[in-house]
Amino acid sequence: MLVENYATPQLAANAAANKRLVFPSAHTYIVDELLIPTGCYVEGNGSILKTANTSTTGSSDDGTLRVGGNGVTIDGLKFDGNIQNQGDAWNQHRHQVRVQGNYSNILVKNCDFYNIIGDGVYINVGSGGNNGHTIEVHDCTFTAANNNRNGVSITSGTNVHVHHNTFKNIARPDMPGAIDVEPNSVSDIVADILIEYNTITRAALSGTGARYGILAAMSNCVGANIVFRNNNISGAGIGAACLVVGDNSGTLNTSAITVTANDIHDAGGAGVELDYGIKTNITNNQFTNLSPAILNYFSYLGDTSGNIFTNVATEISH
Repeated sequence: MLVENYATPQLAANAAANKRLVFPSAHTYIVDELLIPTGCYVEGNGSILKTANTSTTGSSDDGTLRVGGNGVTIDGLKFDGNIQNQGDAWNQHRHQVRVQGNYSNILVKNCDFYNIIGDGVYINVGSGGNNGHTIEVHDCTFTAANNNRNGVSITSGTNVHVHHNTFKNIARPDMPGAIDVEPNSVSDIVADILIEYNTITRAALSGTGARYGILAAMSNCVGANIVFRNNNISGAGIGAACLVVGDNSGTLNTSAITVTANDIHDAGGAGVELDYGIKTNITNNQFTNLSPAILNYFSYLGDTSGNIFTNVATEISH
């Protein structure tokens, strides 16, 4: 289905279930909640989907593009969140690609996300019964100005693979960071999450608050097989390259989390930070120009073998 043959992109998408939705090269479309149906392959060809000027309100809860079925591929689109033209309004729930619902086999690749308001890609595939879902985000770029929520958010999902992406200057100091694994409730399922071969950088910024590269906030949920590996994370604006958070009541959160083979360097804070009652294996990482390399704050260290420390004042701080 060629977009230019229809009056609006939504009319073209409506006709593209189990077909290809083809955008022309390098056109710009102002859209909100462009709903992509089951089995649709979106061929972006560098076209831009843009958020309208001054369209953000305190109750905004939407996505520029929304996945509406199984077997959807988003390939080669550019997403302009247009945050600089929203006036004084900001809302963390304005995303660019929204995967929300009991959907499987979703692929987002070769896309550019910039001027992000909420998340570049928001993934919430529902609570319960969603074992075996596959969501993949790869070879995308996410660029902000320390003023959005996250690059990729995973609030529930199984078999989620985020790899070979580049994240720059994400996110606001009061928001989590580049890649956030953070279930909303104990009923959310978070399992088989693989985050690898991403490059995350963040320039220095003033003020305090959350400034993280990759994090797993598991305080109210137990996750299974969550792995951060082979990522390159750096930048003076990063408070901790990787953050893992458990239960501040003192109860051990039994989530299975591994941080391995990452190159973590020149960050403004710790390489890996563990907070509150969670055990994480931290192995075979390269830590360079950090203080400390590993911060264990009222938590439990698992295996720490094979790490290499270079110009690190404190390897492990308790």
